[in-house]
Amino acid sequence: MRNTNLFKIGGTCALLVGISYLIVGLTYLSLPAEQKGGTLLHDPEKFLLSMAKNSTLITIHHLSFGLGALLGIGVVLALLELMRPFNEGWIRWMSYLAYLGFSVTAVDNFRILTLEPIRAAAYVSGDAMTQSAIKATGYFISIDPHMWLGYGLVGLWIFVVSLVALRKHVLPRAFNLSGLVVGFLYFFVEFGTVLKSELLITLAAGLGAMIAGPLWYGRLGQILRKQEMAGKTF
Repeated sequence: MRNTNLFKIGGTCALLVGISYLIVGLTYLSLPAEQKGGTLLHDPEKFLLSMAKNSTLITIHHLSFGLGALLGIGVVLALLELMRPFNEGWIRWMSYLAYLGFSVTAVDNFRILTLEPIRAAAYVSGDAMTQSAIKATGYFISIDPHMWLGYGLVGLWIFVVSLVALRKHVLPRAFNLSGLVVGFLYFFVEFGTVLKSELLITLAAGLGAMIAGPLWYGRLGQILRKQEMAGKTF
């Protein structure tokens, strides 16, 4: 017997994750150039000075990211329940990796949300030695600086679940194909960060966070809520 309550909760979480991704993408594209990609892509001094001047958008960005990741855990739970009869080994393993990915994303963004404004204020008010020390500690702020865990594991989960669902003829075919695309787009962030390419990260924010991601999570939310009401599988 399936736990249909998970479908209801997961469906709601999926819809909210889609909304959070829209906010994440919109705020990222609206950030000042000095703040996009943080200190991994830009000069630390310019980033910190820009943060000290105005941190509203980047605060909303990280807050939406962190909250969306917490909601994502509910999505994984529901999709695992939905896919339980189909290739359970792969699905269960990928789901556990997705739990880790979403958890790291939540912790990372709430950590950045708290520490970066403090670093920016200390940099502006500090002497030359203090500023030099703050610029040198940028890599210690994030626990997943290249986002291989946060983006990589979640993207891998979406890709594998979509592939299994496609091969097992579970869920609508168009939805499964879109999942393969969404899973691939997650890796644009990793590649963009490692290669220090703002273009790839911007593509991920535009195509992934504002279009493909919200559509996929929104459709998944509808599917899960339908399953909760019907009480049966596709």
